[in-house]
Amino acid sequence: MLRKRAFTLIELLVVIAIVSVMACMLLPAVSKAKMSAQRTVCLSNLQQLNLGCKMYSDDNGGELVASWPLGPVLGTANPYCWCPGWASTAPKMSVYGASPDYSCTNVTALKLGKIWPYVNSAEIYRCPSDNREVNGLPVVRSFSMNSWLNGKSQGDPTGYSTSATPNNDQTLTYTLFRREGQVLHPEQIWRLIEEDGSTINDGMFVLDMGKINRVNDRPSTRHGTAYGLTFMDGHSENIAFRAPATDWNQRSHGIADPDWVYLQSLTTFSNKNASIDGLAHQIR
Repeated sequence: MLRKRAFTLIELLVVIAIVSVMACMLLPAVSKAKMSAQRTVCLSNLQQLNLGCKMYSDDNGGELVASWPLGPVLGTANPYCWCPGWASTAPKMSVYGASPDYSCTNVTALKLGKIWPYVNSAEIYRCPSDNREVNGLPVVRSFSMNSWLNGKSQGDPTGYSTSATPNNDQTLTYTLFRREGQVLHPEQIWRLIEEDGSTINDGMFVLDMGKINRVNDRPSTRHGTAYGLTFMDGHSENIAFRAPATDWNQRSHGIADPDWVYLQSLTTFSNKNASIDGLAHQIR
């Protein structure tokens, strides 16, 4: 009777070592593939929300859905906001009032937004790599809207206006967009952004148009080297970072952070370039 030869301990250790080396070689590739897939889904979600915003405008005579979250009464939400909820895991700031108090894990806030009827899916409001949770429940939103789209004029050198004060628009150097017709080059103006989990709160991404960035809102670093951005003409892009995220609010040797400066260039433009349609709307 022939005896079957068994593996020796040394042979088993060699096999285990080879498998371990192969795993070490493959894991980075698998991790990179997973990150790439999540980035693709994230950008797709942004694109669907962007389409919902466009459909809202088409159904409302070219009016832009508002990024401004505040209602006419302190503590209430703007009924014309794209998404009035709170997406920070930190407690809601007192300036917004105590009621209604939308939880960052509550899809009710998403459904109260003006674009919900066009998208009708809570999943597309968040990035799949957004792992933030509260009491075991996932945060429902990872994205915010350009504050210069029917929101507020942060950092304008000559005036200040919000979604609720259209008569103040004439004091501005830059355009606070209220209608699609005001956007002469929609391919150059961004609408929605993937915001970093450490700064996201209401649905408005405030972009300072001054010479110094006084706002903490910053793009997400979840995907490492780039963040998602959608534009008014309907296209979307992954925007590569030009500097470390920690430089967002810093100036080095009198030079502002290049990522902030670049996003500035895609946020709004001078009122002297406003369209006839846009100016007519402001006069009415």
